[in-house]
Amino acid sequence: MTQITLNIPDNELSFFMKLIEKFNYETVINEFSINQEMMNLLDERRATAKTDDFIPWNDAKKQLQFKSKG
Repeated sequence: MTQITLNIPDNELSFFMKLIEKFNYETVINEFSINQEMMNLLDERRATAKTDDFIPWNDAKKQLQFKSKG
């Protein structure tokens, strides 16, 4: 399966969705938002982060553990 992510201007979303429906594609709209408390926490962590503690994304992915769906 191939996944494509597009940035569609809000004022064009309705037109774009109608166009996609004509092609019979499955559409999924993911909206992500965070509250002010979470935003403040992220801002604080970014401000106090030390670059010496950073690790490359490929190394970080190897450390992630996911729950089994079975």
